[in-house]
Amino acid sequence: MNRIKMLFFPIFFVMFYFSAYAAEKVAEHPMIRPFPGSVLAENMSKHKNFDAYEFYYLNETTKKREKKAVKGEYWRLLYEVRTSSGDRVRTISKLEFFENYRAAAEEKGGRVVYEDVSQMVITIPRDDGGVTWLMVSGSANLGQQDLIIIDEEPFKKLLTFGPAEMKAALDAEGRVQLNDILFDLDKATLQPESTKQLQDVVTLLKENPDLKLEVQGHTDNQGDEDYNLKLSQRRAETVVAYLGLFGIDSARLTPKGFGESTPVVSNDTEEGRAKNRRVELVKQ
Repeated sequence: MNRIKMLFFPIFFVMFYFSAYAAEKVAEHPMIRPFPGSVLAENMSKHKNFDAYEFYYLNETTKKREKKAVKGEYWRLLYEVRTSSGDRVRTISKLEFFENYRAAAEEKGGRVVYEDVSQMVITIPRDDGGVTWLMVSGSANLGQQDLIIIDEEPFKKLLTFGPAEMKAALDAEGRVQLNDILFDLDKATLQPESTKQLQDVVTLLKENPDLKLEVQGHTDNQGDEDYNLKLSQRRAETVVAYLGLFGIDSARLTPKGFGESTPVVSNDTEEGRAKNRRVELVKQ
């Protein structure tokens, strides 16, 4: 498609146009650029240092549309494609708008996470570790693109949650929740990212030889309840087996699966379901 062009430019390009009234202008996004020939409708646009917006995305497991509330720096930008004489360009289809944004996002490592006849939602990874969310909609016969953009702030781990913190939680609450022990989808196979937290559990048990734990497996509510119960039991047993590889006596550990029976948050969103898929250690 000959109109598909690079829409994402370095931040210095955004600052190229400057006038005596620049202080009053709506700040455009430093990375996401509009369809070629577009002019910003400033009276219909806004920028906030921090706000939230609920974006649609397609749950890849259930294949259903869901919403995610994203927080961060916020833009609502309305662009109109105009000729050099100022007339609206009414011949651009919505598909052509969408394909331009899709192509530009993919060049930056982004992807479309939801699309229907009225809108397209795109996520784009940033160099700072955060993600930019973009919703594109508008009226093709008016040459308009309505963009909702949020630069989601990258997660900042403020606390180091190692063996000492696990021991403190067990002493204070009698249990500790572990969300960094991950398994393959619908399996009891540990993912490599789990190693760090599992090794912290090994250290915890070696430094406290009298400590005995119930290793609990928990799932979300997706799928059959009986299947989830059995899956959580297998996952708990996998954790016990892993710890045994590093010299932890299995007599100190009791694996127990709870399936979907004890969620910590609602299962209505993917974010909530991720929190419910967890391993817990309970002091015995």
